[in-house]
Amino acid sequence: MGRAEIDTRAPFRSVKEAVMLFGERVLAGELYANKLKEMRDRAGENAQVQSRYGAVTAELEETKQSLQKAREEGDLMVNCLRSLREELEETKRELIKLKSRNFDKQLVDPELEDLKFIENATKIEINTQTEDAEEFQKKRYVTFASPPSVTRIITNHDSSSEVQEKPPLQKKAKKKPLMPLMGWIFSRKKRSQDP
Repeated sequence: MGRAEIDTRAPFRSVKEAVMLFGERVLAGELYANKLKEMRDRAGENAQVQSRYGAVTAELEETKQSLQKAREEGDLMVNCLRSLREELEETKRELIKLKSRNFDKQLVDPELEDLKFIENATKIEINTQTEDAEEFQKKRYVTFASPPSVTRIITNHDSSSEVQEKPPLQKKAKKKPLMPLMGWIFSRKKRSQDP
């Protein structure tokens, strides 16, 4: 074997010169250990970011679904409101028609009210006539000042019971003919239809 020489002189004048000559590889142990630790931390952070990303995407999907559901409900509500507005407008039109019909009936009703008044007046006249007839019948029968004796009532009771109990006569109310009244109604209608 040959002889080996060991160089004992100072290898570098400064650290700067060593770094320039070899680069960062000389201090690799410390540097790579720190970088390795940083890379592991970054990998852990990436895993956390990935899990956060997964959670955010899941939350985003849920939000999209709830937004879609809200849109569908909103569309349904819009359709319901639209149909309710249409029904309201239709009801308003029907109400206006009914009011106009009612107004037309009120124009015709005074004639009917006149007829009702005449009809009620005839009923009142009939009632007063029957009451007058009943009062007249009461006045026709005479009451005696001294009542008959009991023996006379008993003996005459059998024979006169049929005679004493007269059914009260009811005077029939005279009915007015309907034809003049009907003619009056139709003549009124002709007058109201002419103008």
